[in-house]
Amino acid sequence: MQNKNRMVFVGTFSETLTLGTGEIVKGRGEGIYVLRMNPDTGELTLLKKTLGEPNPSYVALDKSRKFLYSTNELKQYKGLASGAVSSFSVDSENGQLTVLNRRATGGTDTTHLVLDDNDTHVFIANFMSGSVCVVPIAEDGSLDMPTCFLQHKGTGPDPIRQAGPHAHGFELDKGNKRAFVPDLGNDRLYIYNIDFEHGHLYASDPPYVQLEAGDGPRHCVLHQNGKFLYVINEMGSTICAYEYTQETGGIKFLQKISTLPDGYKEHSTCSAIKILPGGDYLYGSNRGHDSLATYRINHDTGILTLVSIQPTGGSNPRDFDFDPEGNFLIAGNQASNNLVVFRVTRETGGITEVSRVENIYSSTCVKIYDMNV
Repeated sequence: MQNKNRMVFVGTFSETLTLGTGEIVKGRGEGIYVLRMNPDTGELTLLKKTLGEPNPSYVALDKSRKFLYSTNELKQYKGLASGAVSSFSVDSENGQLTVLNRRATGGTDTTHLVLDDNDTHVFIANFMSGSVCVVPIAEDGSLDMPTCFLQHKGTGPDPIRQAGPHAHGFELDKGNKRAFVPDLGNDRLYIYNIDFEHGHLYASDPPYVQLEAGDGPRHCVLHQNGKFLYVINEMGSTICAYEYTQETGGIKFLQKISTLPDGYKEHSTCSAIKILPGGDYLYGSNRGHDSLATYRINHDTGILTLVSIQPTGGSNPRDFDFDPEGNFLIAGNQASNNLVVFRVTRETGGITEVSRVENIYSSTCVKIYDMNV
């Protein structure tokens, strides 16, 4: 496996940011970190730092591995009340990122993005203002002008966290027919039909799923079989499981399960949710308890069974990712400024620390890619 050119891209907070809680985070990140990963041992080696990038909090590569796209989690961009999205060319040998261009997203604190399977559009969530945006990708990898902007409405019971809508994530179904957007501010999971010809999103039927008041849904992930959708609730420290029918757009509630140990009373919030390649296990991260909750997935019913809750080796694990084979998991601990690499036991879903890298400051996103595709 040593011939695999495996790289890890880490988004960060590089500037001061006021969170939805009112907490002020002094971002210490040095832009986007790029590391090389040994595919046999999991060991990481720092290659590059893309200095000067303003709060590149979430990143994703296209399938050619030639272009990288990043959110810029800002409240102002070029004098506008807006965040931004950036495009970069990628040198697959040394990890060098070169800026192509940026576009305003029309909403503040741009926090999450995904690309469709054909790499034609970037789908973007603006957290603080609670809106979504669609930006087409040009043939040279740069970003065209946005073609769609939709403003969410509504509130939740928490007067601080849920005074308005807060779109937090994007997930597309397996046919790229619909998009799912969890909104922490109004406790909704929005469902949109995608019109690629015009680069637009339209309300599906139903237009959203209403979660319980105060859940604060953050991110979601679709199972590899396309039939089950899982939503992690930041405020409620729970995961909701749904059955999804792609043909009709129907969505049916299955289960709600905690991410914390029984009896745990300290403050903790959820962040990332991922499924192990192969589809047997689902993981969710806890910030406060500083752990990963692991669940076995029933492939027939979609029901989750808790397997373990294990520490991430640091503080405030905002994100994590698996290597393509599912042999390793890397947790990015934002507050303790480290990346911790775990070997995954595929039969049980358990994780065992094998290495770590310090001085990766204010990490917010971890993505692992094989560059020689």
